[in-house]
Amino acid sequence: MPADRSPHAVLEEIAARPRGDDLARLVHTVAFAAADEKRARIEDGLAELVERARLKTEDAETSYGNVLRALERGGAEAAGSATRALLAGLLARGVALSPPSGTEAEARVAESLVWLATHTSIDALTSLDAALREKADGLWIAVATLIRRVDSGTAPLVGRAGAIIAASALHESDSAVARSEERALADDARDPIVRALLTQGTTVVTAAVPAGTEGPATLVIGEIVPAPRGPVALIVLGFTGILAIMHLGRLLAQVALRYRRPAELRVTPKGLVIHTTTELLGRTLKERDIHIPIEALLRATREIRYPRLALYVGLGALALGSYLGISIFVDGARAGSPELLGIGLLLVVVGVGLDYVLSNIVPSTRRTCRIVFEPRRGASVALGRIDPVRADEALNRLKR
Repeated sequence: MPADRSPHAVLEEIAARPRGDDLARLVHTVAFAAADEKRARIEDGLAELVERARLKTEDAETSYGNVLRALERGGAEAAGSATRALLAGLLARGVALSPPSGTEAEARVAESLVWLATHTSIDALTSLDAALREKADGLWIAVATLIRRVDSGTAPLVGRAGAIIAASALHESDSAVARSEERALADDARDPIVRALLTQGTTVVTAAVPAGTEGPATLVIGEIVPAPRGPVALIVLGFTGILAIMHLGRLLAQVALRYRRPAELRVTPKGLVIHTTTELLGRTLKERDIHIPIEALLRATREIRYPRLALYVGLGALALGSYLGISIFVDGARAGSPELLGIGLLLVVVGVGLDYVLSNIVPSTRRTCRIVFEPRRGASVALGRIDPVRADEALNRLKR
């Protein structure tokens, strides 16, 4: 067995074999079939695939072991041996031979790779950079997105174990995009183990991104909210009472049915990608990707939103305290009663104090941001409940 089991050495071994790419395609097919069916037995259907590919036992012999024998044993032979590195390299090479194109395809491949690394002996995540080079950037973004979904409870099939393995692979990657996603995840992750994996020995990578490039995608997490309406529609809906019914219905759905529409915004040099999920009672009903190319984007606006209930209560307290306080104060002055004068002044002071606290102090402690993207054609898309700092990063990326 060779001493060097690094991904580059394994890929060189595969390239040196006459049927190395055929073996890579075989491992890719077997592994992804197991991932699609969520079964840990990767050897199911292997004989038929080997016969169809016209592979012989001698074709699968390598200095790291026999590929077919390892697959027939379900990857058990690979555990703790050089064959494990071989199968990982073959799977990564299989992905490189047919790389995913588009956000949805990258998300599916990333989830399958993480599931395989969690439930089988084939972990191709550590070989992605060596096999795909810069084409692995989209997969690392998808891996980071998957970790965020697990952290928010929207990716149950991968689970916490998958998020930990994915975070470890993200940390070990040499990709500049992976480094950027790791730094962003280190601030956002709630799982202590995931955060520890992402922050251990963290270094700032600057030279890996060539000058003049746009750099990795900027990721913002929020929730799809209603886009602003025009003045005519707002007036009509307000006077007819439909607007109030819509707000009450949305509030009832959020409280009673746990209706949510979490979203992830990615700003890339090519445009915007918004991945939305519709959830009801904790179950995912629908997933959707919205693509807005840069040339199709008319404008993007940002607004800081503060809690409005406290403002309304403060105004009510000011009005009520002023009315009752002044009325009692006037009655006390007419009757010459010091008690009524004191009560009137106290009510006025309490009303003014409540208005100041609820209108100024409370809203300043909690603020969220909403970004509205208006394409040249089609309906506007609004992303709310996001961190203003991340919103500024996304808009600055759009300016560049």
